[in-house]
Amino acid sequence: MMAPRSHILVALLIVCGLPVVSRRAPETALEAQELPALTAPETEMDAQLRVNRTTLLEGKTDKSRMDAAGLLLFSDAPGARETLLEVLRRPDNPPARAAVCDVLNPVRVGQRPLKNREDFLRPLLSILLSEEDPAIARRAADATLIFGYSQVQPDLEKAVMDSSLSVNVRLNVVYALRRHPDKQAVAMLFQLQESPDAPVVEAARNSLIAMGIPVGQDPAARRQILADLQERGVEAFLRDRLFRQETMARELEADREAWQKRVLTALSGWHDALPSDAAKISFLAQQLTSSEVPVRSWALDKLLELRSAKGALKLSDLESTLSKLIADPSRQVRLRTARVLALMGELDTSKALLDQLRVEPDEQIKREILMALGESCYAGSMATAGRRVPDEIRKETLEWAERYLNDPDPEKTRSGAGVLGRLLEQNGFKPDDVERYLKALSARYTQLDPSADPARRAYLLGAMAGLCAGRSACREQAGTLYRGLFEQALTDKADNVRQAAVDGYINVDRPAALRKLRENNMAADPNPIIRQRLLDFAGEFGGPPDLDWLVERMGVAGESEPAWRAMLRVFGRSTLALWGDWPARIKAQTAAGRVTAEQRIAFLALMEQKAQGENRPDLAKEVQTDLAQLYFAGNNFKQAAEYLKIALAAAATEEQRQRVQSQLLRVHLGAGSLDLAAEMIDKCLSAKELNETENCVVKGIEESLNDPRTADPGALLAALQQIKLRDAEAAQRWQVLLNRLTDRFAKARKSEDNGQANN
Repeated sequence: MMAPRSHILVALLIVCGLPVVSRRAPETALEAQELPALTAPETEMDAQLRVNRTTLLEGKTDKSRMDAAGLLLFSDAPGARETLLEVLRRPDNPPARAAVCDVLNPVRVGQRPLKNREDFLRPLLSILLSEEDPAIARRAADATLIFGYSQVQPDLEKAVMDSSLSVNVRLNVVYALRRHPDKQAVAMLFQLQESPDAPVVEAARNSLIAMGIPVGQDPAARRQILADLQERGVEAFLRDRLFRQETMARELEADREAWQKRVLTALSGWHDALPSDAAKISFLAQQLTSSEVPVRSWALDKLLELRSAKGALKLSDLESTLSKLIADPSRQVRLRTARVLALMGELDTSKALLDQLRVEPDEQIKREILMALGESCYAGSMATAGRRVPDEIRKETLEWAERYLNDPDPEKTRSGAGVLGRLLEQNGFKPDDVERYLKALSARYTQLDPSADPARRAYLLGAMAGLCAGRSACREQAGTLYRGLFEQALTDKADNVRQAAVDGYINVDRPAALRKLRENNMAADPNPIIRQRLLDFAGEFGGPPDLDWLVERMGVAGESEPAWRAMLRVFGRSTLALWGDWPARIKAQTAAGRVTAEQRIAFLALMEQKAQGENRPDLAKEVQTDLAQLYFAGNNFKQAAEYLKIALAAAATEEQRQRVQSQLLRVHLGAGSLDLAAEMIDKCLSAKELNETENCVVKGIEESLNDPRTADPGALLAALQQIKLRDAEAAQRWQVLLNRLTDRFAKARKSEDNGQANN
């Protein structure tokens, strides 16, 4: 007897083997013969046995037939074993025959005890030694691995040497020899190297090579190789063979991955080179029907990329294909299809999604399908959909969503809540049903421990908040039900729970929400998202009472700008009578550095509009003067000039006029507008002496020369020399002034240079 470790090695060799199994081949002549009915009397079978038997014989898919065969294989019901044996004996139903062979494969039988396995020995050998179709014969060969080689050795070795059998049958036997992990099977493959039949020799040679065993170039070399193998112990032989098979499996996998990468790279190149989205979608539609799982998966990924990048795409041509792919045999294809359909709710795939949801065995895929189904039902219920999701599908989708909502798994809870939220937003449900599912959400929320699981509680509150939004068909009903939960959660310790509560409370009662949130001091909440939400909400609905706390957010990192925007919107909705002392307060805030000059300009511009709209010209003039000063201080000479011209036209006294003219001249000089400066100087000069310090020209030029923003006073004086006045007397006086200013500047410059040299 082999040691226990040898049994383990044999099992590993069987699992690591690489059988080639194909689909059903064409019918043979024997299959067309009339055969008697199965001998197991149907009247003796119980109901489940009849179901399994019918599924095995008539099932539409490989999986359903194999499932039925597996149930029959381990059933103690009378007639179950005989049903399997009769199927193996009969060649008229190849799919059922293949299913029985597959479930007998040791990889599938595993460690489960199989009673009276010898019952299957003769039927399996009969298939192997007579079946021409390699798809069936090789399945039977794999199934013989439930027996030791000594049990099948006589029949296999006799058949493979029998030249009266067809070449196909003998090649199938060679495959069986290759699959059995036994030294005697290897010896038989070496012996076949001397066969006169070239196909048999080639098959045996390839089998040895596939096992990693050198074949040798001549009989003597082969005898030596075989002798070396025979000398090795059973365990060593099995261990070496397992190592060789694992190595080959890794090499094959590496080759497969390399070729797969090349193919997918080529497909990506063709796809990316296509000139339009329509051409790309057509190309992807072809790849979605590929027989290769990696290609179908690649096409789904590309479709997801395309949809994410460009939402408006015509995808109706893919509806049928994607509906089929949601039931694809490949797990990764089904998973990707569900994720794609979750972004394509406009496609009419709700029935296909629901059908697969009912039978899907994988929990992750099931959850993704439910989410895609929710989107399909949501989109199909919109007035612009052009289609209608049947009420029974929407109703069952809600039932599935409620089931997931109440599942202990947090991800399932999230999915269920999300789907419930999407569907209940739309019209079309009875009020009692709406009430039921709205209460299901609140009940699930209250079941959760308030001191734990904040992520799930926040998500449920978020779903409830969405149902209270303006787009929701059940907004009022939901608001009445959830208001208390939102109010209670405003003081929750978890940031994300409070955040969802703020959104919910705002959706339920906008007029009262701002006051309630102020009372709860949410403006100082540690969660910056909540503070930002409150600032935005104050901008939308706040009034003058909110200005006091809004101004406190000025100067806070990340909040100054949104707080200021909110304040401007509040000022914009209020009359000047309600502004109170805010103009002075804004000026003080500017001096304190909490309000920028640009923000004060925006405030004064709004104030100017309000003053003009409320017919307060004196206030408008005052604001315009302040704006001119701010624009000039900010080097915005163009805007400063516009406002100074307005102020000049409105000047009531000569003193005011002189002051504005001086400022306007400085603006023109600062902007480098010498033509405008010359025109203004020409107008301003009079019979007065130009050295009078109150003269607007003298004052304006001197202030410009002394302005720290004037980088080079010498350049400014040189520019002033270029100004030519039309009036001769004015020109003479102008030249005298320039000479005096130039001399003064030269002396000041010399004194400055001497001071620097002494230091």
